[in-house]
Amino acid sequence: MDSADQMDDSPAGKALHLVTADPARAAALADAALAAARAGADPDQETVALRALGLAAREQHNADHGLRHLRRARRVAEVAQLPVRAAEARMSLALVLAEAGQPQQALREIDAASPILRGLPAARLQMQRALILDRLGRFDEAMAGYTDALAAFRRSGDRLWQARALTNRGVLHTYRGSLRQAETDLRAAEHGYAELDQELALAQVRHNLGFVLSRAGDIPGALRWYDLADQYFARTTRPAIALMDRGELLLGARLLPEARAAAEAALDAARASRMGLYEAQARLMLAEVALAEADLPTASKQAQAAYRLFSRQNRPAWAALSRYVKLRASSPDEPAHLRQARSVARALAASSWPIPALDARLYAARVALDRALHTGQRAKVAAIAGELSAIRAASRGGPVQLRARAWHAEALRRIATGDTAGARRALNAGMALLDRYQAALGATELRVMAGVYALDLASTGLRLAVRGGQARAILRWSERWRAATLRLPPARPPDEAGLAADLAELRRTVDEAAQTSAALGSTLLRQQRMIEERIRARSWQASGTETGTASGIPLDRIAVELADQTLVELIDIDGTLHIVVVHGGRFHTRALGALATVTDELQALRFALRRILTSRGTDDSRAAAATAARFAVHQLDSLIFGAIQPWLGAGGLVLVPVGALHAMPWALLPTCAGRPVTVVPSASEWLTASARRRAAHPATATPPHQRDPVLVAGPGLAYAEAEVQRLAGTLAPVKMLLGPDATAEAALAALDGAPLAHLAAHGTFRTDNPMFSHVRLADGPLTVYDLERLACAPGTVVLSACDVGLSAVHPGEELMGLSTALLQLGTATVLASVLPALDSAAQELMVEMHRRLATGDTPRLALAGAQAEFGAGLDAGTATAASFVCFGAG
Repeated sequence: MDSADQMDDSPAGKALHLVTADPARAAALADAALAAARAGADPDQETVALRALGLAAREQHNADHGLRHLRRARRVAEVAQLPVRAAEARMSLALVLAEAGQPQQALREIDAASPILRGLPAARLQMQRALILDRLGRFDEAMAGYTDALAAFRRSGDRLWQARALTNRGVLHTYRGSLRQAETDLRAAEHGYAELDQELALAQVRHNLGFVLSRAGDIPGALRWYDLADQYFARTTRPAIALMDRGELLLGARLLPEARAAAEAALDAARASRMGLYEAQARLMLAEVALAEADLPTASKQAQAAYRLFSRQNRPAWAALSRYVKLRASSPDEPAHLRQARSVARALAASSWPIPALDARLYAARVALDRALHTGQRAKVAAIAGELSAIRAASRGGPVQLRARAWHAEALRRIATGDTAGARRALNAGMALLDRYQAALGATELRVMAGVYALDLASTGLRLAVRGGQARAILRWSERWRAATLRLPPARPPDEAGLAADLAELRRTVDEAAQTSAALGSTLLRQQRMIEERIRARSWQASGTETGTASGIPLDRIAVELADQTLVELIDIDGTLHIVVVHGGRFHTRALGALATVTDELQALRFALRRILTSRGTDDSRAAAATAARFAVHQLDSLIFGAIQPWLGAGGLVLVPVGALHAMPWALLPTCAGRPVTVVPSASEWLTASARRRAAHPATATPPHQRDPVLVAGPGLAYAEAEVQRLAGTLAPVKMLLGPDATAEAALAALDGAPLAHLAAHGTFRTDNPMFSHVRLADGPLTVYDLERLACAPGTVVLSACDVGLSAVHPGEELMGLSTALLQLGTATVLASVLPALDSAAQELMVEMHRRLATGDTPRLALAGAQAEFGAGLDAGTATAASFVCFGAG
């Protein structure tokens, strides 16, 4: 510690120095120093001790206590006629007043202290003034103040205040978009705090380094810094600002429930600590999350509340942000909407925040363009075109999402001016940006959620293709966006050993919860949720690849690979279901009608089939369910395949569904019955999976289904072990895991690189978080996260369990679930059920299907043949057989 750090070596001075290292210990020392000062009638030390108590209370998120101590410090110094101590107390009081939402009063305290302080204390006062100006949105003045104060601290050798000035300036650089300068300042501050053993300040600056990476779009990197800082915060109290920053990151990752929880926790923390400054920002954060969730009433209400608070605090830049969120929560058709949008854009431009200002300019220009196109005002289109071009040029250094939206605006401008080819180029440029962004995310969950950012670009591309009426163009644009995550190599989390330990703990907790009382079970369920959140957070830190997915979709190669099969790809374009059919090298397309009509029929079918499969109700109700199911089956077949029968040929079908149709029991539809059918998230994925299958067993090799299959039986199923034993007799030699030997780790070891694997176990599709969808083994659940740890995926996997073929569907037909995870890991084919299954019927289906696989049938042929053995009726047996779907190469 140098001389500047030792300027006050008294007990109260030591407490003051400890505030940003250990505020709890600082408060204890200050209490003792205060008692001693009062006993010795020493107002000088009493003032310093009260300052330490006030600043420690601030670090412990208690503004009321902080203000009370600091006002008392000021009063004691004034009564004792200690002008310098009074000025120092005012300086500290100003900091807490600003955070309590009283920045004007804070500036008055600074002004009152200014004539008194000289030298180093004056430089500290200057930095506190800069911090308050920063909070008020007076960024140029704040930046100059930080820089001047920093120079003074360096001259005097005050390393602690150097680190504080660097931290404040680094955060301001981040808000202004100067991320390289921000990281330089914050790294220097981190080094300084570490040398000075300032533990709290070190945690805060590490959190701020995460904030820099968050603004740069590096979600895994930001999370690593946030979690490093949270190791300290978790031991004390998580500050509102840290919760807000994490919420902003989660919002950017489109993890909206988690972002809302963080925003609500930040609001609670700000209100509990009476930090009005942060309450306003937390309300703004909550409004932004609600807007992303399309919860427009909440977005509008919270944005308006934030606006009132920011206005009361005289923070115009933040108030403008609140106006912008409230504007986007209202209808663009309102007469004053465009005028208000331009007003907000001007206000943000004046705030020195370049990224929000660009975003608002883009929004206003989009609204203006939409109105001009709708009303046919071509003269206005030309003026707006110039503005959009300027925005795109200005956005080049901004975040990926902003640049992608700018390219979309540019595409709309080109469409408006008749430059269709140019519009396609602009759309592809925007998609390429998002490809690289998605690839840089390692976690499957984050990649899937990021698909939403391409929604506008892809929808516009599809509309252009439909307008042109060319089936090839429609298919190319559908494939350009569809299931992009599956085209990316899976990434490993940075701490695989920690993930494995967490997954093992999850299995122990779930297994214990299943065998315990209701009261203890509730506690274990909470523990399970905590472990799951830890697993998710760990996985989010995985880094992805340097490049995105290939933009060129090999349509001719798909047509050749199909041979006598037919590709049927379904596409949702603005609520209308379109279809593209490829057969015999020819491409066809047509619109089928409202998608809602098809999804309504599918819901009716699934409801009826569940009644049949679970044997609920009376005989009459089950008969009514069978009648309803038959009606829905024929309706669905007519709606999807009725108009395209001449294009289908007589061979197998490769089906690429849309949205909810991934849950279709396709074998029940007359057009599919008896045909070999494979279902894939995209035609590109089918091509990739087919190549995997050929590489795994070329024509001259023994079919993999005749080579040492892995058979696993989970607990709690009456037919599981019997099913596996029967299969073992048919497929010997086999590797078999039964009873207590069928653990998750043993299953993973057996599955790694296996040509064929069959898991007969209870399955659960988790609608709340599909990454925790699982099959139940002897020691607990085998989840998607477990499967992602495989070094080499099995070639073909049969999941003989209820519902495990289901996937959650997100924008871009991005899927999450067990079957999808296996396909992404490199499994060529997955056979799984999309409905509950009657155990006895499922066993017979599996035995027959494996018998056919052993004779050399492909999985799709073996499944279709086994399903045909159940006949054409509609009872629990035929429904069970039809519920199994072949995913992937087939």
